[in-house]
Parts: sequence; C-alpha cells; structure tokens
Amino acid sequence: MKKFILGIVIGVLLIFLFTYLGGGAALQTLGKKTIEVGERVEVYEKALKDVTQELLKKTQETKKDIQKKEIKK
Repeated sequence: MKKFILGIVIGVLLIFLFTYLGGGAALQTLGKKTIEVGERVEVYEKALKDVTQELLKKTQETKKDIQKKEIKK
C-alpha cells in the first residue's frame, strides 16, 4: 500500500513539474514535428502504392502472355 501511495505522489509531482517547466510548449512543438513527419510518410506511402499497382498490372499482363503462348503450343 505504501508503494502505491508513493507512486501516486511521485506521479503528481512529475505532472506538476512537467507543467511548471513548460511541458505544454514542448508538446506543441512535438505535435507539429509529428504532423510534418506524417505528411512526408503519406507521400512515401502514395508512391509505394503506385509502384505496387504498376507491378501488379505488369505481373498480370505477363501471366496472360504466358498463358496465351502455352495455348498456341
């Protein structure tokens, strides 16, 4: 029980210190950086999807060509 109460007291102290020492500004800055990184990741995701779709199309075309050649034999 003592450890539990000690944990709560330490937690409250850490929250108070975080708020007092400008934690809000740090979180805002971190949030902005996270949004920027997220936008960059979206660009990479879109490029990867486009490349993957092209590869799938080429694979399907190649598969059809191989099937046509096998039928002709």
